[in-house]
Amino acid sequence: MTATLSEPAAATTAGITPKHLVTRLGGVDREDVSPRLQRQFDAAEKSYGRVPNWLRGYAVNEATLERLLAIYGPLWDDSADHHLTIQERELISVVVAHENHCGYCVANHRHGLAEAIGDKERAARIADDHHLVEFTERDQALVDLAAKVTNEAHLVGEADYEKLRRVGLTNAGIVEAIEVAAFFSYANRLTQAIGLQPDSTLFA
Repeated sequence: MTATLSEPAAATTAGITPKHLVTRLGGVDREDVSPRLQRQFDAAEKSYGRVPNWLRGYAVNEATLERLLAIYGPLWDDSADHHLTIQERELISVVVAHENHCGYCVANHRHGLAEAIGDKERAARIADDHHLVEFTERDQALVDLAAKVTNEAHLVGEADYEKLRRVGLTNAGIVEAIEVAAFFSYANRLTQAIGLQPDSTLFA
């Protein structure tokens, strides 16, 4: 039966994103992936109540998704030994996504930042334009570093390190902040180039 234009819209309204709307290159569902990734899909559904579009979209190439998860998992796992709080890591991710004009990642991590700080409006303001938001000295130092790593990483140097040390970061913490910013630039580029569509739940 030939699909009509109304069918994808109806499916999206019902909360089900058709595979071809996940990215410009399609998307996959749980039954389409290997048993190992099926467990990732199951874990995501347990955590979020759904399988997010980024999992379905990146899984068009399972090896790509597994490489991404190998970094993203430990970066976001609060059982790991972190120098930055989850609030700080989410803040960096939102700033980097804003600087890179990555619509999906802005929407996704705006949602994550709102949950982490318990303030939906503040998270939205930061995601819209972090330049218009007042931060603590420590958060401002992390915001400035995130923007600089994203736009001119080759200019990051001793003055930036000193500013971060003054607000309590060790050298290991500075490297972690740079790592988070650099990872999200990678994820932003991948997301943008495949045209990953934001989940409807991110706008609720």
